[in-house]
Amino acid sequence: MEMRVRLFVLAVLFSLISSPMVLPAQGHTASSFTVLVQENGFSQTSPEIIQNDSIVWHNIDNDSNVTHRLVYDYDGDGLYNGTFDWDSGELQAYCERDENNTKVDSNCSSSFMVIFDMNWTVGNYSYQDIRSDNTTVNATIRLLADTGEHVEPNSPAIGSQFGVNNDEDVENNEATEDSGLTPETMLLYVGIFTGISSVALLGLLIFRRAEREDFEHGQNEAE
Repeated sequence: MEMRVRLFVLAVLFSLISSPMVLPAQGHTASSFTVLVQENGFSQTSPEIIQNDSIVWHNIDNDSNVTHRLVYDYDGDGLYNGTFDWDSGELQAYCERDENNTKVDSNCSSSFMVIFDMNWTVGNYSYQDIRSDNTTVNATIRLLADTGEHVEPNSPAIGSQFGVNNDEDVENNEATEDSGLTPETMLLYVGIFTGISSVALLGLLIFRRAEREDFEHGQNEAE
């Protein structure tokens, strides 16, 4: 019976030691990137992103007095209304607002976003900026596979702009990079601390039990 108890305690100790050290697998964190629509084209014509990332285009073309329409025709039918087609509509450089900061024209838009979730296959996606002055600008997005690996240190930060440093007052809807302790990391630390404390407590109990048995055994021999 005593041997079974000791084996059980050893099994509990082993599980407590090993379980907190099993780190959860962390995949790619979805990021949002900004591409500026300018008078002379895009701020980056060939951005590279990973599945589950998104791109937000902002029209900052205040000088040419033209609108920009971003379109992608996945099925090639020229309609831009398919499942994987996109059509931004006419993007204005500025949307007039009233004293309550509400758009005067609810249909006015100066930005457009596309989320490249896991339904989008890896590859190159060529799209167009159809301008109201009857000119067209071509660009390509390179979509990479989400391999579940961490983002490399030199990769673009969340909310980074491709290729330019622009001082215009552009509305930024992108998320910022997480800094400091995340809830997952804090829970991991708590689990490790709890496991170590439990191991120490069980070790102390075993040590005291052994001392008590030795003491009782010594008393029996003395009698």
